[in-house]
Formats: sequence, C-alpha cells, structure tokens
Amino acid sequence: MRFFHIIILALTLFHYGCGYKEGVATSAQASYLYFSGDTTELSVSIDGGDMFSVIPGIDNQYKIKPGKHNIQVFQSGNIIVDREIYVGKGIAKEIEVQ
Repeated sequence: MRFFHIIILALTLFHYGCGYKEGVATSAQASYLYFSGDTTELSVSIDGGDMFSVIPGIDNQYKIKPGKHNIQVFQSGNIIVDREIYVGKGIAKEIEVQ
C-alpha cells in the first residue's frame, strides 16, 4: 500500500511540474503626474505637446514615461508653472498649483 502512495505522489508532482513556465515578466515602464491646488481653467503641456485639462487629486493621475520632462501649466492663458522634473519608474509626482 505504501508503494501505491509513493507512485501517486510522484505522478502528481510530475503532472504539476509540467505546467511551470520559465522566464522573467516585466511590466510596462510608467510614471505618473497628479495635480493639486486651484485647477480652475487649468491646461497642462508636457514637453511642449498638446495642452489638456486636468482634474485635481491623487486619484486622478496622468501617465508619462519615466525620465526628464518639462511641465508647463497654464491658467486663463498665462503660464503659472514652468518646471523641469525628473520622475523614476513607478513614481507619482505631485505638481502643486497655487
């Protein structure tokens, strides 16, 4: 009877061992910006790109590539923030608007 249990255990281990996939899983590299403060009539341009409006708060994050970026924030047509930032992979950076 003991021999039967050893055979069943060996077959079970062999069966589950066949499903193992070897390799490294990597996620997409991304960083995030979020805005706080007075965001009424606010538009943002990242690296001189198209302007877009934002919603304030840490729950409203905007995805960017890791690295150095030039952030320009416009309110009522005037530049109120012109900042160069560096963000690492997986980092969320706050841009405070006064």
